Amino acid sequence: MTSYFRLFLDLCLFRQPVANVPRSDTLLLVTGATAIVTGALNASPDEHLSSALFLGAAQILVFAIVIWIALRLRGLRERWTQTMTGIYGAVTVLQILTIPLSAWHARLIPLEAQGMALTPPLLAIAAISIWTLAVMSSVLKQAMQIPIAAAVLIIIGCQLLLLMLVFSMIGSP
Repeated sequence: MTSYFRLFLDLCLFRQPVANVPRSDTLLLVTGATAIVTGALNASPDEHLSSALFLGAAQILVFAIVIWIALRLRGLRERWTQTMTGIYGAVTVLQILTIPLSAWHARLIPLEAQGMALTPPLLAIAAISIWTLAVMSSVLKQAMQIPIAAAVLIIIGCQLLLLMLVFSMIGSP
């Protein structure tokens, strides 16, 4: 287990290529489920647990579908399991970093405060979000053999699609 954590940490630090991620359906399911749970834990100060789990699962599914289509169009669908395992594992590691920051941010905001307040933990979460985008783009760039700009656009497109789906289902906040 620690060797997998180390592998995903190395992906986050750009020390390992996605080709070193094992092609395992079991590992894919475990990393996907863990990404859902860690995403829900990050959202839980603001959301009910069921809503947070729904959002985490929706994100995992949207990324899985879009990246499967993109890899299939490039004729590289055999790389899907490794790619998604790498993305889910790396995202999990980075989400673990943000869990205490989310809780700290929630404690700094008074209950009667309206809107979003800028706090040091929120700035750290924003930096980790940018890091997450960079890691996901790097994994996708390697898997699809495309320029980094194209990988960034695919990842941002996935996020926009997810936002559109969520807002259409539950409305905007």
